Amino acid sequence: MNRLLKNGLLNTLLASSPFRESQQKPLRKKLNSISSKEIFKSSNSQLIEVFQTDNFRKKVIFFPGWLGHKDSKYLIPLADLLYLRGFDIVRIHPIDHGDSEHLNEDFFRATDIRALIEVVKYLGQKFSNNELHLIGFSLGGNISLRISASPEINFLKKTIVLSPVINPENSMNAMDKNSWILRKYFINKWKKTIRRKIDLYNINAKEALKHKNIKSLTEYFTDNFTPHSHVRDLFSAYAVTQEILNNINHDTFIYSAYDDPCVPIEPLLELKETTNVVFNALEYGGHCGFIDDFKFNSSVYHEIAKKL
Repeated sequence: MNRLLKNGLLNTLLASSPFRESQQKPLRKKLNSISSKEIFKSSNSQLIEVFQTDNFRKKVIFFPGWLGHKDSKYLIPLADLLYLRGFDIVRIHPIDHGDSEHLNEDFFRATDIRALIEVVKYLGQKFSNNELHLIGFSLGGNISLRISASPEINFLKKTIVLSPVINPENSMNAMDKNSWILRKYFINKWKKTIRRKIDLYNINAKEALKHKNIKSLTEYFTDNFTPHSHVRDLFSAYAVTQEILNNINHDTFIYSAYDDPCVPIEPLLELKETTNVVFNALEYGGHCGFIDDFKFNSSVYHEIAKKL
């Protein structure tokens, strides 16, 4: 790994930076040109966007990070690598992800993954004669682990998550305190969604736009748009626990870095590996970065491709 990229913040920022655009544009264009779009409707009437290729007998389902996109810069290179190796790519937009705010009046809540369990189950039924894997990044990694632990999801061959949120409160505090750049990035991303919801549905949420850190905005959101009476109840409702890991019955690999400025690795290391769940604690890589050089090569991505 390049010496400069052993800085976790730089690796994190570079992973989603405009500097990747020259590399990303042809990969993104190719993948989108061969993907079809489907709108899945869940039992609770949530509408979920699904983008999928259908050329192979092996499929990989992707969940982006919080309010991420099917074209997120950390996702596209791994998706392209796997497609070249004979895997179909299925990319899912949870509520409000990928500029899909217009599809649902409700806000995205990480605690509510009923619709996401159902869409993965639907894909399992649709491709029942295929080999299915699941990959998630950051909060999408958290969601992927919880889906993998669901008794309804008994057909996945492997789950791989990168920089998953394990303890949400711990991660919130890290994003608020470790870097003003990251704090501003995540606050701006959240406020963009809130503004779109206000414009689309006239939701009474303008007060949210006054908040300047993730903690205070999370507290406002909890009080006004969730069934939880306290932010700690919200966090505990989607934390990854030992029980969740114990309930995963297929091969699962968790990649996290000690220098991650958004998701501290300690909550993961407080948990225990199981027969099926293996931790890959890396010294460097930042948050959903894992970039080795300034050509954006990633030995971690190649290792993942070999695992699948």
